Amino acid sequence: MSQLTTAPETSELARLNKLSVSIRGKLQFMDYLVRAAVADVDRYHEEPDAGTRIFIRQLIEMHASNLSMEGENMRLIGELCTTLEEVLNEDVPHPLRNGDSE
Repeated sequence: MSQLTTAPETSELARLNKLSVSIRGKLQFMDYLVRAAVADVDRYHEEPDAGTRIFIRQLIEMHASNLSMEGENMRLIGELCTTLEEVLNEDVPHPLRNGDSE
């Protein structure tokens, strides 16, 4: 079935599925970054070698930078919420859709 002949509901469900997969992937990546940063902070405090501490500090800064960037890119959650509202509004009869006028 081509995209032009796909029912709007199917198209919206496909969009929802794509958004949810993308969001789950981003959240998993952010979870990894948080866990890595916390573990590296523990390592940083326990490390006696100054050179290794510098390296670990750079890792922590990298994790923090990536987390910050991922946080800014979470517009996908807004898109998901908008799509969910659109899907729900399609199923709810609008007061003016039954032929009544204002």
